[in-house]
This record gives sequence, C-alpha cells and structure tokens, in this order.
Amino acid sequence: MFESILSQVGVVAGLVVLALIVLAILTVSRLIVIVPPNMAAIITGRKREVEEGGTVGYRTVMGGRTMRVPIIERVHWLQLSTIPLELSVEDAYSKGNIPLGVKAVANVKIASAPEIVFNNAVERLLGKNIAQIEGLARETLTGNLRGVLAKLTPEEVNEDRLNFAKHLSEEADHDLKKLGLQLDVLKIQHVTDRVGYLVAIGEKRTAEALRDAEIAKAAAIAETRQKQAESKMLAEVAQAENEAETKRRQASARQLAEIAEAESEAAVKQQQANARKLAEVASAQADAEIKQQQATARKLADVAGAQADVTIAEARNALRVRQADLGREAETAERVAKVTALKAETEARTELEARRVDMEKTRLQADVIQPAEARRIAAEAEAKALASPIFEQGKAQAEVLRMLYAEIQRAGDTGLQVFLAEKLPALLGITVEAMKDVQIQRLTVVDSGGGKGVANAATQRVNASIQALEQVAGAMGLDLDRFVRRVTGAHADADGTDSPKARVLDGAPVVQPPPAGSKQNR
Repeated sequence: MFESILSQVGVVAGLVVLALIVLAILTVSRLIVIVPPNMAAIITGRKREVEEGGTVGYRTVMGGRTMRVPIIERVHWLQLSTIPLELSVEDAYSKGNIPLGVKAVANVKIASAPEIVFNNAVERLLGKNIAQIEGLARETLTGNLRGVLAKLTPEEVNEDRLNFAKHLSEEADHDLKKLGLQLDVLKIQHVTDRVGYLVAIGEKRTAEALRDAEIAKAAAIAETRQKQAESKMLAEVAQAENEAETKRRQASARQLAEIAEAESEAAVKQQQANARKLAEVASAQADAEIKQQQATARKLADVAGAQADVTIAEARNALRVRQADLGREAETAERVAKVTALKAETEARTELEARRVDMEKTRLQADVIQPAEARRIAAEAEAKALASPIFEQGKAQAEVLRMLYAEIQRAGDTGLQVFLAEKLPALLGITVEAMKDVQIQRLTVVDSGGGKGVANAATQRVNASIQALEQVAGAMGLDLDRFVRRVTGAHADADGTDSPKARVLDGAPVVQPPPAGSKQNR
C-alpha cells in the first residue's frame, strides 16, 4: 500500500517536472528575439543612454539575438534590405534655363550605421511600410535632382554623368541621413530635352568631328602625295646623279684617253723631232768631217783619199743605224700610248656594263621573279583547292569501305556470303563482257566419244567466262562451287565431293570440258 502511494507520487512529480520544463521552453521561445542579418529589432519599453549623450526609450539589435522582458518590453522591426527606386524628372531647368528630362536608378536602404543616423530612422520610419519609405526616398531624391540640375549646364549633365551622379549623391546624402536612409547606388540612365538643345549640340559636335576627319584625311592625302613626290624626286635625282656620274666617268675616261693619246703623239713628235735634230746634227757633223777629211785627203795622197772614202762609208752606216734606233723607239712609245688609252676605255666600259647588269637584275626581280613567285603561290593554292574535294572523296570512300568491312566482320560468314552473292552478277557480267569480243576463225572439236564435243564447243565462251570467274574467286580465297551451293541451298554429295561433270550457276547447267581422250575433227 505504501509503495503504491509512493509510486503514484513519483509519477505525479515527474509529470509536474515535465510540465514545468515544457512551460519554460515555451516561455523562453516567446521571450527570445532572434534577428536575421537583413532586419533590425527595436525593443521599446525601457530607457537607455546613447553615446552622444541623453537617453532613448528603446534598444536595437541587428543580426543576433536577445531576451525581452515580458509585459514591459515590446519588439518592433525595421527592414534593412535594399529598396530600388526609379527616378524620373521632367522639365527640370538646368543652368541657362534649359528644361531637361532625367531618368535615373537609385538603391537606398535604412542606414545601420552610424548609430545617430539609425536613430533617425527609428524615430521617423518605425511603423511605416516599404511603399511609404520608398515614396519618401523618391520624393527626397527627386527634389535633390532638381536642385543639382539647376547648378549644371546641359553639356555637363549629358557629357559627365559620373560627375553629375557624384554631385547628386553629395547633395542628397545630408537629407537622406536626416531621414535615416543611406544611398548605395545612383546611376543616370537617360538625359533628354524637349527643346532640342542636346540634339543641336550633338549635331554640332558631329559636324565638327566630320570636319576634323575630312581635314585629317585631306592632310594625310596631301602628306602622302608630298612624300610620294619627294620619293619620286629623290629617285629622279638619284637616277640623274647616277647618269651624270656615269657620263662624268665616261668623259673622264675619254679625256684621259685623249690626253694619253695627245701625250703619246706629242712624245712621238718630240722624239721624231729629236731624232731629226740628232740626224741633222749628225749629218752636219758628218758633212763637216767629210769636208775636213776631203780637204785633208786632197792634201794627202790617194791613199789618204781612199782612207777618207772608207771613213765616209763608216759614218754613213753609223747614221743609218742611229736613224733606225730612233724610229724604233718612236714606234714603241706610240704603241704604249695607244695601249694605255685602250686600257682606260676598257675599264670605263666594264664599270658601265656592271651598272647595267645591276639595273637589269633589279628590273628582272620586279618584272619576272616576283610575278613568277606570286603565280607559284597562286598555283599552289589552286592545286590545294582542287585536291581538297578528291582528298575528302577518298576519305569518304575509305570510311564507307571501313563501315562495310565492319558490317561484314560483324555478320561473319553469312555477311561475307551475302556481299559476294550481291557482287557475283556484276563479276559475271564483267567476265562475259571481256569474252564477247574474242573472234575464232577456225575451231577444232576433240570428242572423247560421248558426243558432247559440239556442245562444249558451242558453250566455250560461257565456260571461259566461268573459268575467269573461278579465277577471280580463287584470288579472293573462295571455292566458287561450294559458295554457290551454300547460297542456293544445295549440298555436297554424301561422300563430301563435288559433282564431276556439272556445276549449277543461277539454275543453268555448265558442262565441264571433256578430258583429252579421243579426237574428233570438224
């Protein structure tokens, strides 16, 4: 009895403890406040001091958890997510009284820092929905947009949109912070004006750009033509200088040749004059000596006269020898002068021909070699283009054969038999076509006595065709008789040998040629 009472008390105590635990869990779950990162929880009901001094009647939690005091404290929520806004302003007067239309996109959110700005959001935006906050932010940014437009010219608004957006962000930042909002992104999408001011500026800039482009083009063309003219002038000057140099060298060579020839002629004449003078002096001396000798000879005897005659003869011989030596020396000097002039002229002509060879090489390089190289490259490209279809066709045929071989290999002997059976009529047609033009002028029939010689002779072309077909089958590694019987369903004899006298091909008997036994002439 006592034990039963104790057990009942224990059960009741366990149930009470369990109920207390469940109640505690429910109480904690209702009192704990879990705040996601994109939300802010404002817990009102108790005062606290802020960093700037003073007290406020709430505390805030962003991205975390806290416990609220039941009955005393109440939880409110603020959304910290981005709020996209589309801004559109029409007929906003810019600097210079030009009405403009501006479309922009902005992203705003409730500022989570600094704390004073967030406190402004709590005081001004708590209890408002997203649509109300969005309208408030749009109106504020629209007013700021009109204020910034009034400070900028249409050109500054349209050309430097980043600077325009920067001015607008700076202008709107102060007003948005008073509301507890933060401007994340501001982009200017489109700027228009209904009076056509921007269009006129664009047309003016376009005309100026076209004008500058035409001027630059004309300047480039003029510069190109000037450079071409300068290049042509330099080429002509170089050519003229080359021609002048060639002519100068030719003239110098001719002048040197003429000088050499004149010097040689002068030397020859001088030598001839010297020779004549020497000859005259020698002749005068000889005459004087002769006269003296004659005078002496007259005084002397006839022996002296004879001796004088001998002396005269010797003097005349010496004179002739001296004249011969002088003439040979003059002729030698004249030949040397002519050889020197010819050598100078030959060297000048050789240098001129070398210049002509260089010019001819240059001309051949431009007129023959380079066009030939271009034709060779074009021919190679054309040959590659012509060979490409052949190469691709060969690849396609090889692929077809490879696929056919794969199918035959996959089907085994049956596939090969079907393939060859399909090709046998074509092979038979080719063999018969090869035998049809054979002309036999004389035929000798040899019969073994069975009377089949004439029949064999009549079917000789068919037999020849069949033998050619057998040779083709043998080259392919096939036994034509067994293959045909296997295809047509025929079987070998009971002993496993083929029929010796007849073969069947497409249902027609083919007679074997008779053995070489008896002879029958026809």
